[in-house]
Amino acid sequence: MGAISLVVSKALLAFCNFLLLACGCTLVSGGLLILFDPERILLSRLMSSGTLTTLSHPLLYYLGLGLVVLGFILAGTGVLGCWASCLHSYYTLAMYFTLIILVLIGECAIYATAWAWPQCLGLGLIPDELGKSMQKSYGVPGEEQFTAAIDLAQTLFNCCGIQSANEYDTSLWRLQSLGPSLAVPLTCCRLENDKSHNAYLDPHPINTTLCQALEKDLQQGFRHLPGCSQHLEQWYKEQYIIFLAVGLLVVLIEFAVLLCTVLACAKLYGSTRRTKEIKSTMAEHELTTMPKSSVGTASTSNFQRSPLSYSNNVYTLTNSFRQNYKLVDKA
Repeated sequence: MGAISLVVSKALLAFCNFLLLACGCTLVSGGLLILFDPERILLSRLMSSGTLTTLSHPLLYYLGLGLVVLGFILAGTGVLGCWASCLHSYYTLAMYFTLIILVLIGECAIYATAWAWPQCLGLGLIPDELGKSMQKSYGVPGEEQFTAAIDLAQTLFNCCGIQSANEYDTSLWRLQSLGPSLAVPLTCCRLENDKSHNAYLDPHPINTTLCQALEKDLQQGFRHLPGCSQHLEQWYKEQYIIFLAVGLLVVLIEFAVLLCTVLACAKLYGSTRRTKEIKSTMAEHELTTMPKSSVGTASTSNFQRSPLSYSNNVYTLTNSFRQNYKLVDKA
């Protein structure tokens, strides 16, 4: 029964490590999909705050790289776990258990921080701060990435500005005439090529004159009136939920692997101890039976050799010895 329990525990460990391997491959695929989705990466530039705004790439770019690296780590850990489940070594399982603990602690720390305090990692969307950033950075030389992200959001969500289009009236782009003489960017207009993949880079308004008109009545049907904050918040929540769901799934699989490793270690330790007890019992049994058999054998061999030891040939006197003996007596 102990051997069956050990086999079952190792089979469970191998199965959980196979799931971990599949999870790692999935994370690698997901990270590559993010890296090859430039629009999603560019839009995540608006999600960054604090020191993350000074990075050379948007946030999702580094998140995609992190997923690829984490996927390879989990895949390698899964392969190592499958190999460890095939070995009958307590120390190998103990080392694998330590590795899983370290990975699990690191991931739990990151996910817990991202869930409880996303601003600590530079995550989050604060409409007022984003509006101020737009007024300060949109269209400014050196902020091409941020400008493209705003244009992408306005084209994708059919909106204008963060809270409203009025924010452009006090922006550096408008006050310092950093761009063409327009009231709002062309991406705030209804576009003829809105289905085009790169419409935010080369917008073609249906009617530029009516879109840029100051009277709201003339703008109807040619300019997007609502701000982008609600759409951006919804998009951010979707990405945030996906991130936490994937993290929770990975943690649950690693926790299952951890439990299976503990179970396999316990069963292997019990099996090894029972094997040692059986060997020790057999050795004691041999020690208790060995002296009697050896004594009996020795006595039998002595009894068989005793007639030979008292053979008359040993005590036969030669003629020379008799003559010498007589000479001694005469002397």
